[in-house]
Parts: sequence; structure tokens; C-alpha cells
Amino acid sequence: MRTLDLSLVALVAVGAVGAIGAIGLSGCATSPFQRAGNADDVAAAVARSRPPAAPARSLVFLVLSGTGGPRLAAYDLAASKILWTQPTDVTTRVEAGNNVIVHGIKGTGPGGTVIGRDLETGNVLWQRPLQSKERLFGYVVDGDAAFLVVQSSAAPGRPTGALFSLDARTGVERWHHELPSGRVAGPAARGGVVAVPLDSQYVLLFDGQSGLELGQVLSTEEAANFVRALPEGLFYGSRGLFLLGRSTAHGTRRSPGYLSARLPDFVRPVYWYDLYRPEQAEYSAIDRNRILWRVTVDGDRPQFRDGLAFVHDYRFFFAFDAGSGALRWAYGAPNSDAVASADTGHAILFVTADGEIGGLDPITGARIYEAHLPGEIVRGASFDAEGFAPAGAAAASKPPDVLTALTAIIADPDQRFPVLKLFAIEELGRQPGREVTAKLIDILQKEGLAPLAYQKAGEMLVARRDAGSLDLITAALRAHADYAEKRAAPPVEILARAVGALGPLGRALAPDLAAELRLPETSPAAAAEIARALVAIGAQESLPALRDFLSLYRADSSYERDPTALVAAAEALLKLGGPTDRALLLYLAEEPHTATGLRTHLTRALGETAPRGVAPAPPTAAAKN
Repeated sequence: MRTLDLSLVALVAVGAVGAIGAIGLSGCATSPFQRAGNADDVAAAVARSRPPAAPARSLVFLVLSGTGGPRLAAYDLAASKILWTQPTDVTTRVEAGNNVIVHGIKGTGPGGTVIGRDLETGNVLWQRPLQSKERLFGYVVDGDAAFLVVQSSAAPGRPTGALFSLDARTGVERWHHELPSGRVAGPAARGGVVAVPLDSQYVLLFDGQSGLELGQVLSTEEAANFVRALPEGLFYGSRGLFLLGRSTAHGTRRSPGYLSARLPDFVRPVYWYDLYRPEQAEYSAIDRNRILWRVTVDGDRPQFRDGLAFVHDYRFFFAFDAGSGALRWAYGAPNSDAVASADTGHAILFVTADGEIGGLDPITGARIYEAHLPGEIVRGASFDAEGFAPAGAAAASKPPDVLTALTAIIADPDQRFPVLKLFAIEELGRQPGREVTAKLIDILQKEGLAPLAYQKAGEMLVARRDAGSLDLITAALRAHADYAEKRAAPPVEILARAVGALGPLGRALAPDLAAELRLPETSPAAAAEIARALVAIGAQESLPALRDFLSLYRADSSYERDPTALVAAAEALLKLGGPTDRALLLYLAEEPHTATGLRTHLTRALGETAPRGVAPAPPTAAAKN
């Protein structure tokens, strides 16, 4: 089943009695997962996992292209300089160890080649070509070993999986372990323990020195699509996080070790790469649209560090309160997408496609690091910078302005972000101050706004009920369309709804609404909202405008199909007016040229609102028709 160095087995035999027992049981049982979910096995395995020492370096490995051709470069963040550059066409993500980095390239082997390089120089140390029937699912470096998970299709229709341990400096195979399923995923390793997901339900734990199986995790309520190693512990999950330990050996969302952030709808709940999909080991859009997170651990209970979860969405970064989903800060990269990002525990680091390397303070979003690689095109990047944060940078920098960041998202012409724009509009509307009302009105007056974005901006303006900004609404209503000045018509329909939402507080705008009702360019939809708003604010002084509107358009053929505006004006007259207005409406109900829908409505409405003791007049033949 596997080949092991016998001397290594002898060395670990005493310390791995429980694991050997587990292997024996799984070997003789019908199912290879007989001990899946055994809390004692998992707890013992986690106890073996030693947190790595903090590295004395802060590096980012850059996959470059452009006029210089495909290259891999190591950049020192602390010194702000490139340490080395090597010509190579990197196709899979760079993984860093103590003194070695590993990545994949196409070519050489039918399935590509795994490359080991010296971390200090970038020189090639070893190459492992994949065979034609092998498929690489992932790799990781831990201590002096590199671990690879490979799927083999040697038997037609029955793929198998294997975990390989290689010497990180030489690439020589130390051991390999055949996995009980061919549905495998990439590994993670932490301080001598290697974790491999299988069948989207299990996570198998191995001793990194010997290859002996130590335990099996069983996830029953959520797919185990990833494993991730951090100084805080080993994690697995998909739509949330399980801190690997006794309480999550049988993983359910009720486990104390389970954690999930509350985030807005636009966020893709990607907490780590889906390691069952080898294409996600390549630098791609998944690096540009995911959740960044770190935790603190109290016993077996993880909590998001500082109560925050971070979202990287192409050019934009957000910090959210993980418990409530409230936005804490927002930042937008000015020129191009951030192709990679990482949470080092003390900084949110990112690299953009045009060669900008940046860092943000996790608490405030302030810019704390900035460097540039002029003329370079960056395809992807991997960080080896645990704990990095420039000393004193946060205190000297200014946090980003939330309103400016949200407005920039809304105004961005990039069509990839429709849902993000809706979020930005909604979040903008929640902010306090006259400036926000002004920005919402400005958004509504921009051409080319998507219908859903226009609708959302209107909803937020109405919901604000900002009585302190009546002058802004007045100015917008009075800014009529002007072709010579290239000024579009104001959003009268939404402005009228915003005034109506204020109730009596909006009565000062009654003259401006009445004026719009008399303009021929006012749309029927806007006229209907104006009539409703006049009722809501109790604007009896606007009765003449309502009478004029009904008298002018009650027989207009354009209202025959949809008489909504006429009906709204008639309702306003009924609610605001007196006997004279009832007489006018009675006349309109009986006049044969009145739009059919309006006549029908008036006949019913006048009957329902007739004064007590006064029988409503029977409908005339004209009204019946």
C-alpha cells in the first residue's frame, strides 16, 4: 500500500501506537474510514502539530510577464527591493518553506513539472516531471520536506490518489502513502502534521516524518473543500471554518470550533481555495475575489481577529464586522486589479497587475506600505511575510474616506461589478450627513446607470428621510433639462417619492412639485408620484395644479391604456379637496371622453366616499360605457 523507510518506522513506533492501531483497524475493516470522526485520534494528531517559528524575512514571490518575458522574482518587503529574478513560466502557486520554494511549470513532463528552488537565489534545486497518467492536485512545504498529492489514472475508470514526501532540498522521495480514494485534494502541513481532504467529507492526518496515518476527520454538515495551516492552527471547511481539534473531529456547525462571518450578499463565501480543483492552484480570478481572515484561539474556540473579516474584490478591499456584517472601512486600488492578497496578521498586503505592492492597516484601512515595480506586469503573487507590518506606518497614515471609496465604486465604469455597485449604493445611503444625500442625487442624474443601480439609489434616497437636505432636493427639482448645457432632466419621480416620505416636513417643496406637474415633459410615472407626495405632505395649496392636470389630460389617449397618473391625481383631489373638487370629479366620471380607467375608478371612489345620508349618484350611461 505504501513504501516507508523501515528505520523511520522504528523511530516513531512508540509514539504512534494510537495511529498504528487506527491503520490496523482501517486495514481490516470494510471501509477505510472506520475511525473517521474519532476525537481522540484527531486531538492526538493536533497535539503533534507544532506552530512554526516566525520567519526572519518578509518576502513576496512575483510571477512577472511583459517585455522581459515570463519570470519569477523574489521581492523583499522590508528592504523594498527585488532579491532575484529567474526566467521561468510559472503555472501554479508558489509555496515557501524554510529555505526552499516550490512551484509548477508546464512542459518537460506530460503532466507538467514540479520545481524546487533555493529561496535565497532562485536557482533550481530539483525537478519532478509528472507522468502522463498523473495529475497534480497540490503541494506544500513544511520544515525540510515537500508534500505532493497526486492522482493517478493507471487503472481505467478507477483513479487512485497518493501523498508523496520529498526532501525539500534534493527532491528525493522519502515515502509515499496510497490514499483510500482517488477523489483527492491538495494538502496543508503544520509543524510535522500533513492534512489531506478526501471525498469532500474527510480530512486525513499524517505524520510528516513517517507517513503514518494519525487520524481522520469527518465533516457532516459542510463540505471539506480545503485545509489551511496557520500559526493559529490547522483549519478545514468550505463556506465556513473549522479549527481542527477534538470538537471538530466530527465537524458540524454546532461545534465550538466552527466559525463563519456574516457578510453582504455581494461577497463570495470563499475562505480558501477549493483544493479538489487543480486549476485553483494556478494564479487566476480566485486570487482576486475571496475572503481574507485570521483568528485568535481561546481553548478550542476560534474568533476572527479584532472581530473583522476582510474581502478582496478585484480592485477593492473591505473590512466587515464579522458578527454584524457592518462595514468598517473600504479601499480601492486606483489603477488596476489586485492580483493577490494576504492577511499577515498585522497587515493586509496586496500586489496589483501593474506592479504596485501595497499594505493596509487591518483596523483602519490606512495605507501603511507602498512600493512600485515600474513597467512590470504581474500575473500572480504569493506572500511569505507572516507578521509583517511596517513599524509606525499606521500612526503616520490617514484612513481611507468611506464616502470617497463607495462613490468611486459606484462611478467605476467597469461592468464586472454590478452586485458590488448595488452594495456600495446601499452602504452609501446608510451613512449620515447632507453630503450623502447630495451624492445620491448626483448618482440619480448620471447617464448610463444600470436600472437596478438607479432603483437602489432611489430607494436609499427615499429611505433617508433627510429633512435637513430639502434645499438639495429643491435645487435638483429646479434644474430642468437643458440641451445647450447638456443637462438631463432631474429624476422627478424619485425626488417626489423622497419628498412624500418626509410627510408634513416636506411641505415646503409643494410649490416645486406643483410646478413639475404642470410641465409637459413630466412623465406619467413622475406625475403619479407627485400626486401621492402632495397628499403625504398635506399640500392643499397644490389643488389648482391637480385640477389643471386632470382637466388637461383626462381625455388624452396616451392615458387610455394606463391611467395610473390620472387616478393618483383624482385621489389627491378627493383627499385634499372639498365639495368643489368632488363636483369636478363627478363631472369627469360622467363625461364620455374621460379615459375609461379613470371613469371606472371615479365611479367607485365617489361612491365609497359619499357623505353620510347622501346617496351616490347612479352612474350614467356614459360612465357605464
